[in-house]
Amino acid sequence: MKHKRILLALLLSGSALAAGTDTATSADTRKLNLTTGLDYSTGDYGTNTTSEMWYVPIAAKYETGRMTYKMTIPYLRVTNAVVSPDGDPIRGTDCSGTETGLGDITASAGYNLLDGSVNGLLVDAVAKVKMPTAESKCLGNNETDFALQFDAAKSFGAVTAFGTAGWKDMGDSDLRNPFYASLGLGYKLAPATTVGAAYDWRARLRSSSDPIREASVFVSQKLSPAWKLQVYGVKGFSDNSPEWGGGMMVGYTY
Repeated sequence: MKHKRILLALLLSGSALAAGTDTATSADTRKLNLTTGLDYSTGDYGTNTTSEMWYVPIAAKYETGRMTYKMTIPYLRVTNAVVSPDGDPIRGTDCSGTETGLGDITASAGYNLLDGSVNGLLVDAVAKVKMPTAESKCLGNNETDFALQFDAAKSFGAVTAFGTAGWKDMGDSDLRNPFYASLGLGYKLAPATTVGAAYDWRARLRSSSDPIREASVFVSQKLSPAWKLQVYGVKGFSDNSPEWGGGMMVGYTY
């Protein structure tokens, strides 16, 4: 689930839910974060063809008080597309060859339910929408999707546990509306360096398809008070996940 990897990158670029980052923002704090980078993944997704995807996001996140607003605009280069960046099947289209262009734009609004003042627990409720803005039917699933999720994190000294649980409405399609979840741990090696791992799961979209199952490892390095770099690798464990992937994200906070 590429959106999960980008979410992890955004979390580690300045959110109070990040592993090993700063404490929660105060009610009158306003913060803008911009993130971009490069993500690569490859796999056969249960077919006889190898699919490759290069993914370049331009993501903005604005925090004000307890609210957080995010938008991700992706640029894609996909060879032999089988699934969208979210792991949704590409249906009814011949996507052999290589396609490049704008992908589906994702926007979200989150509300901070718990700010860490009680037992250090941070919880956000997030509503998301994915819009069918892809320039080609091979770069998205041509549907408007909605999701509701809860993000949580809690620190135990140098270790931070974080996770997500949510449900997605696949829009006007014949696919199931799946539950999904992520769990992870981050360890603060140094004041500016965090390492960690996460596991992502999403229920199957059809009775005949596999769920998404994949694991990520990451290193996050704070380069300055404003700049942060993250490098990560991904390994898939089902036919609906990439065989492997990885990427690098850089974030700047105003």
